[in-house]
Amino acid sequence: MTIRQRLQATVLIASLVVSAAGGSSMLRYRNGQDFDLVASANPATPGSSDADRTTMYERARGKRTQADAVASASATCDSCRGTATTVQVIYFGKPRKGTADNTATAWSSCSNCGAISVSVQVVVVRPGTNLTARNRALAVNASCAGCTTASVAVQFVVVTKKHQAFSSKGRAQLEALANQLEAELQGASRTKAARTSAAKEIGLPGIEALVRNELKPTTMQPHFAIKTG
Repeated sequence: MTIRQRLQATVLIASLVVSAAGGSSMLRYRNGQDFDLVASANPATPGSSDADRTTMYERARGKRTQADAVASASATCDSCRGTATTVQVIYFGKPRKGTADNTATAWSSCSNCGAISVSVQVVVVRPGTNLTARNRALAVNASCAGCTTASVAVQFVVVTKKHQAFSSKGRAQLEALANQLEAELQGASRTKAARTSAAKEIGLPGIEALVRNELKPTTMQPHFAIKTG
């Protein structure tokens, strides 16, 4: 099965789950101006695994908004695995100025271990909003043998004229794409080039197509960063 076929299957399953269960990720409204989302995975004992997946869908009502999404994974014990994934969607309702930071980091220092991090951030703004956006990925192997490390940061800054928002089905599909990115980065036998190619095929085209279909943007700025170790 090709990467595209696996992706389509994953999205289809997520859609069916949402249709049956009604979806668990809800859009909330908040007057605050700071929106922080963190996923952190840090296995502590040899042979263990730790996974953390977090999501946030918020509509900001403050005058100035700062959105920060961080996925951080580490592996510092032999034969252990850490995976962290974040999905953050922020709608700038009233704010006309703000900052969006998206960061994925992974660190390995052990034997036959691995750390994977994926952070997906979608920032939806109105025309004329002054937004400073940063998107970064970091992956480091330090004093380790047989370890794999990878991080992917995907960020979209979307301008819409109307109050467009992800549907419950769209939210499930976005999370499915983030989880698929994480899955494609797994596997110690895969080369760096193979993992990078798989992540690029899913990260930008897959999420961009979903964002366009759900939000109907007038303009969109994609940012993509991947690091492998």
